[in-house]
Amino acid sequence: MTIRGNLNVYVPRNRADYLADTKPNQRLTDLLSESEKAIREGNSQTAYELALQATQAAPENIEAWLLRASVAPSLEERLICVNHLNELMPGYEDRHHVAFFALQELLDKNPFLAYLEETEELYHVLDADRMVLVIPKKRAAVNSSAHERPRALKAAYRLLLVAVLGLMLAGIGTLIFAPLSALAAIQAGSTLRSREDRVSSTVVLILSILLFFIGAAFTFLFVIHLAG
Repeated sequence: MTIRGNLNVYVPRNRADYLADTKPNQRLTDLLSESEKAIREGNSQTAYELALQATQAAPENIEAWLLRASVAPSLEERLICVNHLNELMPGYEDRHHVAFFALQELLDKNPFLAYLEETEELYHVLDADRMVLVIPKKRAAVNSSAHERPRALKAAYRLLLVAVLGLMLAGIGTLIFAPLSALAAIQAGSTLRSREDRVSSTVVLILSILLFFIGAAFTFLFVIHLAG
């Protein structure tokens, strides 16, 4: 996909066309260097003109488009540059968040985007002025095991389960394993970084204490039963 003109129309383009040699030649290097120097000196117009020449000299060069996007004089041109960047390399490193701020500025003016189509890596949408925007999906695959409990917390859960099962033995097993579960929860809580995990360790600790008293009551009743 490549954007032409004012982006109101777009035509398919084979991504293999982008596999041309992108190593910067000396002219490109000089243009980028001079543009960056102009930026440091506060000469934004010169910086833009040099960046424009850089993208014309090397239309497949990511650095050239990034630089041009950062000094573009209008929002429309920044969006054009961002579209080129996303088409060339959807996962490029946007060090100065140029794409984010450009899209934010556009949506602040009119929060309207209409779905057009998509590829495996990109969405194509229309804004309120029917300008085509190319937006990377940047979606991570869903992984149900992305957050696993730390080993120490798992041990506390296992001991808590055994403490519950200990109630079936007149509470004697609970008197043994509930304190172990509480101790494991305390040790886990002191090392956990996630707020969710710290809350879980606190819950295990509270349940362990409750189970201990329940187990003590069961054992007491069992002893009375035997004595009677």
